[in-house]
Amino acid sequence: MIRIYLFTYAGDADEALVCVRCAAAALPEAVITVVDDESTPIAERARTALVEAGARYCQTSWPRNGNLRGPECVRGIISTLAGEAEDEDIIVKIDSDTLLLSGDWVRDMQLHGLALHASGYQVPSHPSERSAYGPCYAISGRAARLAAKELEQADLPPLAPEDLTICRAVQNHFPTEQIRLDEPWTPFYREGKWTAWNWFSIAVTPQKYADFWMVTFGNPRPTNIPKSERARAMDALFRYRFPQNEDGSCC
Repeated sequence: MIRIYLFTYAGDADEALVCVRCAAAALPEAVITVVDDESTPIAERARTALVEAGARYCQTSWPRNGNLRGPECVRGIISTLAGEAEDEDIIVKIDSDTLLLSGDWVRDMQLHGLALHASGYQVPSHPSERSAYGPCYAISGRAARLAAKELEQADLPPLAPEDLTICRAVQNHFPTEQIRLDEPWTPFYREGKWTAWNWFSIAVTPQKYADFWMVTFGNPRPTNIPKSERARAMDALFRYRFPQNEDGSCC
């Protein structure tokens, strides 16, 4: 089974709805769960829209420290990811400001026996090590449970980032051949399938991003572009990648 978890709060309700719709189109067989912040929950109308889009909805009470940081947050997230997982399940964690445009790489994880697949980078202080970018990553159910057990006992920094901490814990339990951290797209590596929306380009269009596996919109924007533009840009890319019928379903 493929399980997708999206952690959100009131301020990202519009983005979360587009994220869910896109994930459901990319992986229609997946079980999608929206995990809201009890301290700043999204409005009832937005919750209804998320459920109508195919997601389950729940709330958590552990502190998120603004951007999914801190020991309680890290443990809360990994326990959520591991909670219902069977060994062979694939668990996808995605930010609400990010679009999953292809499900093939997720499905292929079981075929290739991967414990972790994400976009990653070389750690500057340790050139032999690689770390994961956090907008979207996928881990096996077994990896989730092993990481949860490790992190329950670990001495974590006060502002430990969820993504780096969890992915590093997974890497501790599996050989390198079961870890895949792809280079993101850059002007020097155009084969990359993971990227961020270029808010600073006047030539940016949905057409230019439709073939990526993942696009995050959470990167910095020029000061003249309001946050509300994120959901609009996400929706434009989603609708281009997955054309809609008149009833709102994907073609």
